[in-house]
Amino acid sequence: MNNSGVSGTSIKYAADLDNVREVTLYGTADLSFWQEALRKEGFFPYQEADKAMLLLSAIDAKWRGFKFREFVIGVGVCYNENGTSLDGYYLPQAFNSSRLLAFSERVFFGTPYSRADIQLENKLPAFIKLYDRIEVLLRAEMAVPDAPPIVEYLEWQGPIFLPNRRGKFFAILAGETAIYPFSPETDLFEIKPGSRYEIFQQLIDSDFTGSVWGLRSSSRHAKSKTYK
Repeated sequence: MNNSGVSGTSIKYAADLDNVREVTLYGTADLSFWQEALRKEGFFPYQEADKAMLLLSAIDAKWRGFKFREFVIGVGVCYNENGTSLDGYYLPQAFNSSRLLAFSERVFFGTPYSRADIQLENKLPAFIKLYDRIEVLLRAEMAVPDAPPIVEYLEWQGPIFLPNRRGKFFAILAGETAIYPFSPETDLFEIKPGSRYEIFQQLIDSDFTGSVWGLRSSSRHAKSKTYK
């Protein structure tokens, strides 16, 4: 996890949502795999302990009275080859429970959204489930932990980069966060191999492994327009 970013004082946000329920699984993956995958995008993976840093995040939110759920996959990126600073996230794939909102994201923002069924629970035992029609693409489930969480306010501001160098938008992700370690012995993480979305095979091939859960019951999610 990283609690850093850039100043967003001059950025106008097209959507600024409060009271967002959120479940995020932070994890690591093979560094050389993501060095190669990100080369064509002009980035280097942000790294810690010689591992690429990724996040899988599901939210339950309301925009102008319209309820929806979202699932995104983010790969931490750095402008420099040393990979020591989290300069933003690369967004290879995202999903929305609303067909209309997924369409709007693609058309008006140029973002890689598809329609999917998304389930999440941010209370213990927390989980994320992602379905493409009846096919389960991803399941991440917490067991009831033995120890209480670390609770702290975390805020990240920065750019989110789109595939094929189609531009970027800026985001704010903030809120009081209950932090739990991911337990490979008791927690569940499954990905469907061979789905029509390349990112899931990439997660398998790069040996994505969960490290930390972040649970929020009332977070802020803001995003700007897309800048080319």
